[in-house]
Amino acid sequence: MSLAVPPAQRLIFETLRGRFDAEGWWPAKSTFEMMVGAILVQNTAWRNVETSIRALRERALLDPAALAAIPAEDLAEVIRPSGFMTAKSRSAVALARWTVETGALETGALDAGALETVAAGSTEPGGRTPSGITDRTDADLREELLALPGIGPETADVIGLYAFDRPAFIWDTYARRMLTAVGYPVPGSYPAARRALTATVEAAGFSVSEYREFHGLIVEAGKHARSLGGWDVLAAELFPAR
Repeated sequence: MSLAVPPAQRLIFETLRGRFDAEGWWPAKSTFEMMVGAILVQNTAWRNVETSIRALRERALLDPAALAAIPAEDLAEVIRPSGFMTAKSRSAVALARWTVETGALETGALDAGALETVAAGSTEPGGRTPSGITDRTDADLREELLALPGIGPETADVIGLYAFDRPAFIWDTYARRMLTAVGYPVPGSYPAARRALTATVEAAGFSVSEYREFHGLIVEAGKHARSLGGWDVLAAELFPAR
């Protein structure tokens, strides 16, 4: 049963922050590795992604130019542990080619330490210089990513948020279940939830680093909710007075 009065998004964020830890979220050693991971994690567990990432690293394929040059059918064998390897290999190669062609990561990409710090939500990225896509609006960049094969709304938002500092709430299954449990009328699909509830998130005035942290906190909370028997149990525990 959902709560009678849904708490404001800022209150949800602060409550989760006081209970869970999103440090080290999203785990990656480079911005491009993060982008590739966003494709590989589609419909699979992260442990399978880690296996594929290690294989890519061993073959020096976590570089946009190197990945752009490999035939998709060869890449499919490398990323087999992630499942759906034929579709994901096409997507990863297309993303790599887009990255090279646009110069998106030629300058201003986060190094490993910066990415981990920002993912943890402890600071805004600093020291960036303009990259090849800084002239894109948030909406234009999102549409450009969505035009690539196999990149849907969630993957586009994740890449925009973590790789290019574009503000975005990630309306994934974890988030939709959480918001339903705390009382929001949440449509069933990612695009519909985004359309219906983005205003409630924007009203909270989250920074980019807070959007990242919120994403990580929701996932960690979702894992805990599953161990309790569902989000309804955790929501009642986190917001007992509502």
